[in-house]
Amino acid sequence: MAKKPRHEEHENLERWLVSYADFITLLFAFFVMLYAIASVNTGKFRVLSNAIVAAFTHKKQIRLTHVIIPKDSMSVSGKATPQVQSVMVQAMQLLVQKSSQKGDMKVVQTKEGIVLRIQSRLLFRSGHARIRTAAIPVLRQIAALLAKSNHEIRVHGYTDNQPIRTRRYPSNWALSTMRAVNVLTRLLEYGSIEPGRMGAAGFGKYRPIASNLTPEGREKNRRVEILVMNRVYAPHSSSVPAATPGSKVAPPVAPPETPALPGAPRI
Repeated sequence: MAKKPRHEEHENLERWLVSYADFITLLFAFFVMLYAIASVNTGKFRVLSNAIVAAFTHKKQIRLTHVIIPKDSMSVSGKATPQVQSVMVQAMQLLVQKSSQKGDMKVVQTKEGIVLRIQSRLLFRSGHARIRTAAIPVLRQIAALLAKSNHEIRVHGYTDNQPIRTRRYPSNWALSTMRAVNVLTRLLEYGSIEPGRMGAAGFGKYRPIASNLTPEGREKNRRVEILVMNRVYAPHSSSVPAATPGSKVAPPVAPPETPALPGAPRI
Protein backbone atom coordinates (compact mmCIF):
# COMPACT_ATOMS: atom_id res chain seq x y z
CA MET A 1 0.00 0.00 0.00
CA ALA A 2 1.51 3.32 -1.01
CA LYS A 3 2.29 5.84 1.73
CA LYS A 4 0.63 9.21 1.63
CA PRO A 5 2.94 11.98 0.56
CA ARG A 6 4.26 13.94 3.55
CA HIS A 7 3.52 17.63 3.44
CA GLU A 8 6.50 19.84 4.06
CA GLU A 9 6.08 22.12 7.12
CA HIS A 10 6.33 25.81 6.40
CA GLU A 11 8.91 27.76 8.42
CA ASN A 12 7.33 30.20 10.91
CA LEU A 13 8.79 33.56 10.05
CA GLU A 14 7.27 35.27 13.12
CA ARG A 15 9.10 33.28 15.83
CA TRP A 16 11.33 36.28 16.47
CA LEU A 17 8.35 38.05 18.03
CA VAL A 18 8.50 35.74 21.06
CA SER A 19 12.08 36.69 21.86
CA TYR A 20 11.35 40.32 21.14
CA ALA A 21 8.38 40.35 23.52
CA ASP A 22 10.48 38.77 26.27
CA PHE A 23 13.15 41.40 25.73
CA ILE A 24 10.62 44.25 25.94
CA THR A 25 9.15 42.80 29.15
CA LEU A 26 12.57 42.55 30.79
CA LEU A 27 13.42 46.06 29.67
CA PHE A 28 10.19 47.38 31.15
CA ALA A 29 10.88 45.62 34.46
CA PHE A 30 14.41 47.06 34.47
CA PHE A 31 13.20 50.64 34.11
CA VAL A 32 10.51 50.13 36.76
CA MET A 33 13.22 48.93 39.13
CA LEU A 34 15.35 51.99 38.35
CA TYR A 35 12.40 54.28 39.07
CA ALA A 36 11.67 52.51 42.35
CA ILE A 37 15.28 52.88 43.48
CA ALA A 38 15.35 56.55 42.51
CA SER A 39 12.22 57.38 44.55
CA VAL A 40 12.89 55.15 47.57
CA ASN A 41 12.29 56.51 51.08
CA THR A 42 15.73 56.49 52.68
CA GLY A 43 14.49 55.87 56.19
CA LYS A 44 12.23 52.95 55.26
CA PHE A 45 14.91 51.47 52.99
CA ARG A 46 17.46 51.42 55.81
CA VAL A 47 14.99 49.93 58.26
CA LEU A 48 14.12 47.21 55.73
CA SER A 49 17.80 46.61 54.98
CA ASN A 50 18.65 46.20 58.67
CA ALA A 51 15.73 43.81 59.15
CA ILE A 52 16.81 41.67 56.17
CA VAL A 53 20.42 41.51 57.39
CA ALA A 54 19.27 40.55 60.87
CA ALA A 55 16.99 37.82 59.46
CA PHE A 56 19.74 36.21 57.39
CA THR A 57 22.44 36.46 60.07
CA HIS A 58 20.07 35.20 62.82
CA LYS A 59 21.03 38.07 65.08
CA LYS A 60 18.78 39.97 67.43
CA GLN A 61 18.14 43.26 65.75
CA ILE A 62 18.33 46.40 67.88
CA ARG A 63 16.00 48.62 65.93
CA LEU A 64 16.97 52.25 65.70
CA THR A 65 15.57 54.90 63.44
CA HIS A 66 18.14 56.17 60.91
CA VAL A 67 16.62 59.28 59.41
CA ILE A 68 18.58 62.29 58.23
CA ILE A 69 16.83 65.48 59.29
CA PRO A 70 18.36 68.62 57.74
CA LYS A 71 19.11 71.05 60.56
CA ASP A 72 19.77 74.08 58.39
CA SER A 73 16.50 73.98 56.43
CA MET A 74 14.59 76.71 58.20
CA SER A 75 12.94 79.94 57.24
CA VAL A 76 14.16 83.40 58.11
CA SER A 77 11.64 83.67 60.96
CA GLY A 78 13.28 80.78 62.78
CA LYS A 79 10.55 78.25 62.00
CA ALA A 80 11.23 74.92 60.36
CA THR A 81 10.31 74.51 56.72
CA PRO A 82 7.48 72.14 55.71
CA GLN A 83 10.13 69.75 54.34
CA VAL A 84 11.76 69.37 57.74
CA GLN A 85 8.38 68.92 59.44
CA SER A 86 7.41 66.23 56.94
CA VAL A 87 10.65 64.32 57.51
CA MET A 88 10.18 64.53 61.28
CA VAL A 89 6.61 63.21 61.01
CA GLN A 90 7.75 60.29 58.85
CA ALA A 91 10.55 59.49 61.27
CA MET A 92 8.18 59.48 64.25
CA GLN A 93 5.68 57.31 62.40
CA LEU A 94 8.44 54.80 61.66
CA LEU A 95 9.38 54.79 65.32
CA VAL A 96 5.77 54.23 66.37
CA GLN A 97 5.36 51.36 63.89
CA LYS A 98 8.44 49.60 65.24
CA SER A 99 8.08 50.29 68.95
CA SER A 100 4.33 50.35 69.60
CA GLN A 101 2.46 47.08 69.23
CA LYS A 102 -0.64 47.84 71.34
CA GLY A 103 -1.45 51.38 70.26
CA ASP A 104 0.66 52.79 73.08
CA MET A 105 2.04 55.62 70.91
CA LYS A 106 0.57 57.91 68.30
CA VAL A 107 1.82 60.82 66.18
CA VAL A 108 -0.44 63.89 65.99
CA GLN A 109 0.34 67.04 63.98
CA THR A 110 -0.91 70.29 65.49
CA LYS A 111 -0.49 74.01 64.85
CA GLU A 112 2.26 74.18 67.46
CA GLY A 113 4.21 71.24 66.07
CA ILE A 114 4.39 67.46 66.07
CA VAL A 115 3.10 65.60 69.12
CA LEU A 116 4.30 62.11 70.05
CA ARG A 117 1.57 60.84 72.39
CA ILE A 118 2.59 58.02 74.75
CA GLN A 119 0.05 56.27 76.94
CA SER A 120 0.99 56.11 80.60
CA ARG A 121 0.62 52.31 80.73
CA LEU A 122 3.76 52.02 78.60
CA LEU A 123 5.83 54.29 80.85
CA PHE A 124 4.56 53.98 84.44
CA ARG A 125 2.75 51.83 86.93
CA SER A 126 -0.60 53.11 88.12
CA GLY A 127 -0.17 56.02 90.53
CA HIS A 128 3.62 56.16 90.09
CA ALA A 129 6.04 58.39 88.18
CA ARG A 130 9.05 56.08 88.00
CA ILE A 131 9.88 54.95 84.44
CA ARG A 132 9.27 51.27 83.74
CA THR A 133 12.33 49.24 82.76
CA ALA A 134 10.50 47.97 79.67
CA ALA A 135 10.03 51.56 78.45
CA ILE A 136 13.73 52.46 78.50
CA PRO A 137 14.52 51.11 74.96
CA VAL A 138 11.62 53.14 73.56
CA LEU A 139 12.83 56.32 75.27
CA ARG A 140 16.34 55.69 73.94
CA GLN A 141 15.00 55.59 70.38
CA ILE A 142 12.95 58.73 70.94
CA ALA A 143 15.98 60.55 72.37
CA ALA A 144 18.14 59.49 69.40
CA LEU A 145 15.49 60.84 67.02
CA LEU A 146 15.05 64.15 68.87
CA ALA A 147 18.81 64.67 68.91
CA LYS A 148 18.81 64.80 65.08
CA SER A 149 16.83 68.06 65.01
CA ASN A 150 17.23 71.45 66.65
CA HIS A 151 13.60 72.19 67.47
CA GLU A 152 12.33 73.23 70.87
CA ILE A 153 10.81 70.33 72.80
CA ARG A 154 8.13 70.30 75.49
CA VAL A 155 7.17 67.28 77.60
CA HIS A 156 3.63 67.43 79.02
CA GLY A 157 2.06 65.11 81.56
CA TYR A 158 -1.69 64.40 81.89
CA THR A 159 -3.90 62.24 84.10
CA ASP A 160 -7.56 61.28 84.36
CA ASN A 161 -10.00 62.78 86.85
CA GLN A 162 -9.72 60.02 89.44
CA PRO A 163 -8.53 61.57 92.73
CA ILE A 164 -5.11 60.67 94.06
CA ARG A 165 -3.71 61.60 97.43
CA THR A 166 -0.47 60.01 98.55
CA ARG A 167 2.44 61.24 100.60
CA ARG A 168 4.60 61.57 97.49
CA TYR A 169 1.94 62.84 95.07
CA PRO A 170 -0.74 64.87 96.85
CA SER A 171 -2.66 65.58 93.62
CA ASN A 172 -2.95 64.60 89.97
CA TRP A 173 -1.19 67.84 89.15
CA ALA A 174 1.87 66.76 91.11
CA LEU A 175 1.81 63.28 89.57
CA SER A 176 1.53 64.54 86.00
CA THR A 177 4.29 67.08 86.53
CA MET A 178 6.66 64.53 88.02
CA ARG A 179 6.00 62.12 85.17
CA ALA A 180 6.82 64.80 82.60
CA VAL A 181 10.01 65.72 84.45
CA ASN A 182 11.13 62.08 84.66
CA VAL A 183 10.57 61.55 80.93
CA LEU A 184 12.48 64.76 80.16
CA THR A 185 15.35 63.65 82.40
CA ARG A 186 15.62 60.31 80.62
CA LEU A 187 15.58 61.95 77.19
CA LEU A 188 18.42 64.23 78.23
CA GLU A 189 20.30 61.24 79.61
CA TYR A 190 19.93 59.06 76.53
CA GLY A 191 20.36 61.66 73.78
CA SER A 192 22.77 64.47 72.99
CA ILE A 193 20.07 67.11 73.32
CA GLU A 194 20.73 70.73 74.23
CA PRO A 195 19.08 71.22 77.64
CA GLY A 196 17.94 74.71 76.65
CA ARG A 197 15.63 73.14 74.04
CA MET A 198 13.72 71.19 76.66
CA GLY A 199 10.88 72.03 79.01
CA ALA A 200 8.34 70.10 81.10
CA ALA A 201 4.89 70.81 82.49
CA GLY A 202 2.05 68.94 84.16
CA PHE A 203 -1.63 69.61 83.46
CA GLY A 204 -3.23 66.97 85.66
CA LYS A 205 -6.85 66.21 84.72
CA TYR A 206 -7.60 69.54 83.09
CA ARG A 207 -6.90 68.79 79.42
CA PRO A 208 -8.62 65.49 78.59
CA ILE A 209 -8.78 64.12 75.07
CA ALA A 210 -11.57 61.65 75.85
CA SER A 211 -14.47 61.25 78.26
CA ASN A 212 -13.58 60.41 81.86
CA LEU A 213 -16.90 58.61 82.27
CA THR A 214 -15.57 55.33 80.82
CA PRO A 215 -12.47 53.27 81.66
CA GLU A 216 -11.33 53.47 78.04
CA GLY A 217 -11.57 57.26 78.03
CA ARG A 218 -9.71 57.59 81.33
CA GLU A 219 -6.96 55.36 79.96
CA LYS A 220 -6.56 57.63 76.92
CA ASN A 221 -6.33 60.69 79.16
CA ARG A 222 -3.48 59.19 81.18
CA ARG A 223 -0.63 60.08 78.87
CA VAL A 224 2.65 61.91 78.28
CA GLU A 225 3.03 64.05 75.17
CA ILE A 226 6.34 65.06 73.64
CA LEU A 227 5.79 68.19 71.56
CA VAL A 228 8.41 68.94 68.90
CA MET A 229 7.62 72.57 68.24
CA ASN A 230 7.74 74.29 64.86
CA ARG A 231 10.04 76.87 66.41
CA VAL A 232 13.77 76.20 66.05
CA TYR A 233 15.84 76.61 69.18
CA ALA A 234 17.96 79.78 69.28
CA PRO A 235 20.04 80.34 72.44
CA HIS A 236 19.37 83.73 73.97
CA SER A 237 22.38 85.99 74.30
CA SER A 238 23.23 87.31 77.74
CA SER A 239 22.00 90.82 78.48
CA VAL A 240 25.22 91.61 80.42
CA PRO A 241 27.77 93.22 78.08
CA ALA A 242 31.02 91.34 77.72
CA ALA A 243 34.12 93.01 79.12
CA THR A 244 36.72 94.13 76.62
CA PRO A 245 40.45 94.17 77.31
CA GLY A 246 41.37 97.20 79.39
CA SER A 247 37.78 98.06 80.34
CA LYS A 248 36.42 98.13 83.86
CA VAL A 249 33.14 96.54 84.74
CA ALA A 250 31.26 98.23 87.52
CA PRO A 251 30.14 95.92 90.34
CA PRO A 252 26.40 95.34 90.66
CA VAL A 253 24.65 97.79 92.91
CA ALA A 254 22.57 96.21 95.67
CA PRO A 255 19.05 97.60 96.10
CA PRO A 256 18.47 99.68 99.21
CA GLU A 257 17.44 97.64 102.20
CA THR A 258 13.85 98.09 103.26
CA PRO A 259 13.58 98.75 106.97
CA ALA A 260 11.89 95.98 108.84
CA LEU A 261 8.60 96.64 110.54
CA PRO A 262 8.60 96.53 114.30
CA GLY A 263 8.07 93.02 115.50
CA ALA A 264 8.36 91.44 112.04
CA PRO A 265 10.72 88.41 111.83
CA ARG A 266 13.79 88.70 109.64
CA ILE A 267 13.93 86.32 106.66
